[in-house]
Amino acid sequence: MTIRVGVADWRVTDDDSLLVTSGLGSCVAVAVYDPDVDVGGLLHAMLPEADGPVENPAKYVDSGLDEMLSAMVRLGAAPENLSAKLAGGSTMLDLSVGDSVGARNVAAAERALADADIELLATETGGESGRSVSFSPTSGDVTIDRVDAEVHVI
Repeated sequence: MTIRVGVADWRVTDDDSLLVTSGLGSCVAVAVYDPDVDVGGLLHAMLPEADGPVENPAKYVDSGLDEMLSAMVRLGAAPENLSAKLAGGSTMLDLSVGDSVGARNVAAAERALADADIELLATETGGESGRSVSFSPTSGDVTIDRVDAEVHVI
Protein backbone atom coordinates (compact mmCIF):
# COMPACT_ATOMS: atom_id res chain seq x y z
CA MET A 1 0.00 0.00 0.00
CA THR A 2 1.14 3.55 -0.70
CA ILE A 3 0.54 6.30 1.86
CA ARG A 4 0.76 9.83 0.46
CA VAL A 5 2.40 12.50 2.61
CA GLY A 6 1.36 16.00 1.62
CA VAL A 7 3.21 19.27 2.02
CA ALA A 8 3.35 20.31 5.69
CA ASP A 9 2.29 16.79 6.66
CA TRP A 10 3.61 13.58 8.20
CA ARG A 11 2.49 9.98 8.24
CA VAL A 12 3.60 6.91 10.19
CA THR A 13 3.13 3.21 9.53
CA ASP A 14 3.83 -0.11 11.21
CA ASP A 15 3.32 -2.31 8.16
CA ASP A 16 5.01 -2.68 4.78
CA SER A 17 3.37 0.43 3.31
CA LEU A 18 5.44 2.83 1.25
CA LEU A 19 5.41 6.47 2.42
CA VAL A 20 5.58 8.82 -0.58
CA THR A 21 5.89 12.58 -0.95
CA SER A 22 6.55 14.87 -3.90
CA GLY A 23 7.11 18.53 -4.56
CA LEU A 24 10.24 18.87 -2.42
CA GLY A 25 11.90 22.11 -3.38
CA SER A 26 13.27 24.00 -0.40
CA CYS A 27 11.19 21.66 1.79
CA VAL A 28 12.80 18.67 3.47
CA ALA A 29 11.65 15.08 3.82
CA VAL A 30 12.75 13.46 7.07
CA ALA A 31 12.41 9.68 7.10
CA VAL A 32 12.72 8.06 10.54
CA TYR A 33 12.43 4.37 11.37
CA ASP A 34 12.96 1.68 13.98
CA PRO A 35 14.27 -1.38 12.09
CA ASP A 36 13.51 -3.71 15.00
CA VAL A 37 9.74 -3.23 14.77
CA ASP A 38 9.31 -1.89 11.19
CA VAL A 39 7.78 1.37 12.39
CA GLY A 40 8.56 4.40 10.27
CA GLY A 41 7.48 7.93 9.57
CA LEU A 42 7.96 10.54 6.87
CA LEU A 43 7.75 14.29 7.49
CA HIS A 44 7.46 16.84 4.65
CA ALA A 45 8.31 20.17 6.34
CA MET A 46 8.32 23.61 4.71
CA LEU A 47 10.10 25.80 7.26
CA PRO A 48 12.86 25.33 9.88
CA GLU A 49 11.21 26.11 13.19
CA ALA A 50 7.91 27.04 14.75
CA ASP A 51 7.71 30.38 16.52
CA GLY A 52 5.68 29.22 19.50
CA PRO A 53 2.44 27.22 19.30
CA VAL A 54 1.24 26.77 15.72
CA GLU A 55 -1.90 25.54 14.00
CA ASN A 56 -0.03 22.99 11.86
CA PRO A 57 3.13 21.64 13.54
CA ALA A 58 4.03 19.58 10.43
CA LYS A 59 4.74 22.80 8.54
CA TYR A 60 7.94 23.14 10.59
CA VAL A 61 10.88 20.76 10.93
CA ASP A 62 11.17 20.97 14.72
CA SER A 63 7.53 20.69 15.78
CA GLY A 64 6.64 18.31 12.94
CA LEU A 65 9.44 15.93 13.90
CA ASP A 66 8.40 16.04 17.57
CA GLU A 67 4.81 15.20 16.68
CA MET A 68 5.79 12.41 14.27
CA LEU A 69 8.22 10.82 16.75
CA SER A 70 5.49 10.73 19.40
CA ALA A 71 3.18 8.93 16.97
CA MET A 72 5.94 6.44 16.13
CA VAL A 73 6.51 5.66 19.81
CA ARG A 74 2.75 5.06 20.20
CA LEU A 75 3.07 2.46 17.41
CA GLY A 76 5.87 0.68 19.29
CA ALA A 77 9.07 2.36 18.09
CA ALA A 78 11.82 2.64 20.70
CA PRO A 79 13.47 6.08 20.74
CA GLU A 80 16.92 4.53 21.24
CA ASN A 81 16.55 2.41 18.05
CA LEU A 82 15.62 5.21 15.66
CA SER A 83 17.63 6.12 12.57
CA ALA A 84 16.95 8.78 9.96
CA LYS A 85 17.57 9.80 6.38
CA LEU A 86 17.11 13.30 4.98
CA ALA A 87 16.35 14.65 1.51
CA GLY A 88 15.42 17.99 -0.03
CA GLY A 89 16.46 21.49 0.90
CA SER A 90 17.07 22.73 -2.64
CA THR A 91 17.78 26.33 -3.48
CA MET A 92 15.01 26.94 -5.97
CA LEU A 93 13.75 30.49 -6.57
CA ASP A 94 15.09 31.74 -3.26
CA LEU A 95 15.04 35.48 -2.65
CA SER A 96 15.98 35.34 1.03
CA VAL A 97 18.93 37.14 2.53
CA GLY A 98 21.63 34.90 4.03
CA ASP A 99 21.22 31.13 3.95
CA SER A 100 18.45 29.88 1.69
CA VAL A 101 15.26 28.42 3.15
CA GLY A 102 16.43 25.02 1.88
CA ALA A 103 19.77 25.26 3.69
CA ARG A 104 18.04 26.44 6.87
CA ASN A 105 15.59 23.51 6.64
CA VAL A 106 18.45 21.02 6.28
CA ALA A 107 20.30 22.56 9.24
CA ALA A 108 17.10 22.51 11.34
CA ALA A 109 16.51 18.84 10.50
CA GLU A 110 20.08 17.90 11.38
CA ARG A 111 19.81 19.82 14.66
CA ALA A 112 16.38 18.35 15.58
CA LEU A 113 17.60 14.80 14.88
CA ALA A 114 20.75 15.37 16.95
CA ASP A 115 18.67 16.84 19.79
CA ALA A 116 16.47 13.70 19.71
CA ASP A 117 19.60 11.51 19.67
CA ILE A 118 18.65 9.99 16.31
CA GLU A 119 21.48 8.88 14.04
CA LEU A 120 21.37 10.46 10.58
CA LEU A 121 22.45 7.64 8.28
CA ALA A 122 22.30 9.38 4.89
CA THR A 123 21.39 12.64 3.20
CA GLU A 124 20.64 13.87 -0.30
CA THR A 125 20.19 17.61 0.07
CA GLY A 126 20.84 20.91 -1.63
CA GLY A 127 21.16 21.53 -5.32
CA GLU A 128 18.70 23.46 -7.43
CA SER A 129 16.11 20.89 -8.45
CA GLY A 130 12.96 19.40 -6.99
CA ARG A 131 12.64 15.88 -5.66
CA SER A 132 10.10 13.19 -4.97
CA VAL A 133 10.75 10.67 -2.21
CA SER A 134 9.53 7.15 -1.46
CA PHE A 135 10.36 5.59 1.91
CA SER A 136 10.10 1.95 2.93
CA PRO A 137 10.24 1.66 6.74
CA THR A 138 10.69 -2.11 6.51
CA SER A 139 13.95 -1.80 4.51
CA GLY A 140 14.95 1.73 5.49
CA ASP A 141 15.39 2.59 1.80
CA VAL A 142 14.68 6.14 0.68
CA THR A 143 14.30 6.36 -3.09
CA ILE A 144 14.87 9.84 -4.49
CA ASP A 145 13.68 10.94 -7.91
CA ARG A 146 15.24 14.23 -8.97
CA VAL A 147 14.31 16.20 -12.05
CA ASP A 148 17.98 16.57 -13.08
CA ALA A 149 19.51 13.25 -12.00
CA GLU A 150 19.11 9.48 -12.01
CA VAL A 151 16.78 7.93 -9.45
CA HIS A 152 18.83 6.63 -6.55
CA VAL A 153 18.45 5.08 -3.13
CA ILE A 154 19.99 6.23 0.14
